Amino acid sequence: MALRSATRRLVAVAAAAAMGLAAVPEPAFADATVREIAAALRTDPVYVADSQRRLLTVPQRGRVRLRIVRKDIGRIQIAVVSPESAQRAGGIGGLANAIDQAMPGRRGALVATTGTAFHVVTSHGVVEPTAAALRSAVESHRGDGLAAQLLAGVDGIAEVDPGTDADVNTPVPGAPSADEGSRSNDVGDDIGDSFRIGVLIVAAAIALPFVLGAMVFLFGVRRRRAAAQDREKIDRGDARGELLALGEEIGALDLDVEMPNASARGRDAYEQALKLYDRANQLLAKDDPSEIELYEARRSLEEGRRRIAAARDALASGAG
Repeated sequence: MALRSATRRLVAVAAAAAMGLAAVPEPAFADATVREIAAALRTDPVYVADSQRRLLTVPQRGRVRLRIVRKDIGRIQIAVVSPESAQRAGGIGGLANAIDQAMPGRRGALVATTGTAFHVVTSHGVVEPTAAALRSAVESHRGDGLAAQLLAGVDGIAEVDPGTDADVNTPVPGAPSADEGSRSNDVGDDIGDSFRIGVLIVAAAIALPFVLGAMVFLFGVRRRRAAAQDREKIDRGDARGELLALGEEIGALDLDVEMPNASARGRDAYEQALKLYDRANQLLAKDDPSEIELYEARRSLEEGRRRIAAARDALASGAG
């Protein structure tokens, strides 16, 4: 962790934004710890503290999640925290840094905000463009509310994200080992050259059939592996397409769910569909999900489609 802390660059982006909230007393909420916030962000790219839920409603969170999936899946996390939590950590920057440190292996951009102060932490060196993208989004949507600022921020951050190859501590492929090229010096220094050549010729003649057989076997394995990888890419692409489709269906019901006389049964089905969407999103956010993860993601999407259909029917009929 010391190396990661030393190499990561942190840049704060602060912007005053009048949110225009009514002066209604809020009930008391216990703030989540840094570890709890980090744990929530591992399974959901958007975390909202209970005390801040008026800043970002459930449908708005769904739209932000969907935008992340479309623009930069698995590379953007957003934490909406209380001003008190930020103050205890020494500011929004200190809290964002603490959350980042509690998420080893996190990649991309982490945005922490109280609704009026913003801070971004990146896992790569493209810090200034990332900070500028977030700053521009906040300032250009100053009077439009936090959801509009975050949606624009996701768009801007995704445009400048250099990808996984630029992440800190990513191993450089193809680096030679320290002792590469020295193996030939360890074989038979005391044996005469002629004898050594003869031994090598005989050994090569004996080993040739085995080498050819091994090459044929390896070529077959590589062909099968390449075919399997191609199938997995197709399956992964199809699943992400289904994820986007489900997100659009969920987004289409946002206004219906927020209506005062909306069906309770429809709201429940909507919430269940949103949870299933989040689960599939988390499984598909990985660079190389396994067959089991793809299967579980597809199961969640299938059930999510059933739930959103039930929600649509209940909201349309007013049942429950």
